[in-house]
This record gives sequence, C-alpha cells and structure tokens, in this order.
Amino acid sequence: MNNKSEDPNLWNDASEAQKLMRERQHLDDGISSVRAFEQQMQDAIDLIELGEEEGDADIVKEAEDALRVLRTEAARRQVEAMLSGEADSNDTYLEVHSGAGGTESQDWAEHPSAHVHALGGTPRLQGRTA
Repeated sequence: MNNKSEDPNLWNDASEAQKLMRERQHLDDGISSVRAFEQQMQDAIDLIELGEEEGDADIVKEAEDALRVLRTEAARRQVEAMLSGEADSNDTYLEVHSGAGGTESQDWAEHPSAHVHALGGTPRLQGRTA
C-alpha cells in the first residue's frame, strides 16, 4: 500500500487516491493502536515482576488493576474486530418495537442504545410512539 501511495500517478484519479489514503491511514491507526496496547501490557507485566522482586504489594496491585483494564479493552477490541467488515464504517438503522407497551417494554426497547454507547457510537432516537 505504501508503494501505491508513493506512485506519482496516484493523484490522476483524486477519488481513488483519497480512498487509498483513507484506507492506509485506517491501517496505520490500527497498527499503532495494537503496538500501544502491547506496550501497555508489557509495562504492566514488568511492573508486576518488579513489585514481586521488591516485595511491594501496592505496585503489584496497581499493575494487576492495569491488566484488568487492558482485559476489558481487549474484549472491546475483539467485538470491534468482528465488526470490521467493508461496510461496517457505514451508519445503520435499527427499529425496535416495544410490543404491548408499558414502562418495562419501553425500557427494553431503549436498551440497545446502551450497547451503541458501549461500542463508542452515538445513538440517535428518531421518535417514539405511545
């Protein structure tokens, strides 16, 4: 991809060039993110080893807490990887009908917006009917 982006004829077709550059940036961002994650994990492991060598339980606990945060981040990234197909950067519409009604069914109908937030999205509610 770097070879393509360095081709002087690339910009003869501006839309293709922009598409290639967006894809390249997306891949670069992903690689940088994985490398940063690996470094954070290695730092926490090194800190645990240091804390155990020095008998410092506070350092070990701090590093273990960092690993727990990383585990949560890894789970989020796993879902993100499963949803990384060609069209997954596009918006989507989800229509939820609460059924017979009542406050409990309305709560269940609004529940998917919490998942959208958890995945880093912004739900937009179009409207409600009584």
